[in-house]
Amino acid sequence: MAGPDEAAARTTLRIAGVFQEIRDSWVRRLDSYFNQIESLTEGDWIDSEDLIGIIRESRMASREAMDGLGNDLSSELVHSSHGIVTRYEAERQSLQEEIDDLRKSLARALSGDANTIRRENEALTAAINLIPEYNLLEFIQKKRQSTYDELAAESGISKGQVRKLVKLLVSRGYVQVDKKSRPHLVIHMFTPWSVSEDEVQCTLEVSTPNSSFQTRFL
Repeated sequence: MAGPDEAAARTTLRIAGVFQEIRDSWVRRLDSYFNQIESLTEGDWIDSEDLIGIIRESRMASREAMDGLGNDLSSELVHSSHGIVTRYEAERQSLQEEIDDLRKSLARALSGDANTIRRENEALTAAINLIPEYNLLEFIQKKRQSTYDELAAESGISKGQVRKLVKLLVSRGYVQVDKKSRPHLVIHMFTPWSVSEDEVQCTLEVSTPNSSFQTRFL
């Protein structure tokens, strides 16, 4: 397949060839006209008025020839250029349609991946809620900060068990205990299932094509 430069070179040569044919045609017309003038003056004496008339006719013929040459060249150039521009516009439109199709396909793919991650997070939330410390973490998350007594009352487990589970959550960085307050406050930091839709979209945008999408733990 010819490249753009090669195609442009061939087009330029074709246009140059047409221009040369038009020029040669008008040169032949001028030569024929001046030959006729020469035949009129051969062997005859001509006065100044006849000479002026011949010069005037020659000037008009030359001007007509140049005008005709310019018009023919302009018409041919417009015709050739119109064909080139038309092909370019058609190729450009086809390329734009391909780009639009790719964008739509990519948008559908990203939407499907986001939905998959969302479903995985929902399943993860349901699974980890069966684990005692994460079940307690959900109560802590709702109130942001709670005392041991409040957590025991709300979760329905003993205060001693609450302290044990809170200690596990502290070791994993999900909560902190403010020991300066009285009574001590258990403060929520974050949970492993708190992935927002914006964060999911961000994950998709920075992922490479070969990477697999995984549920994020925050």
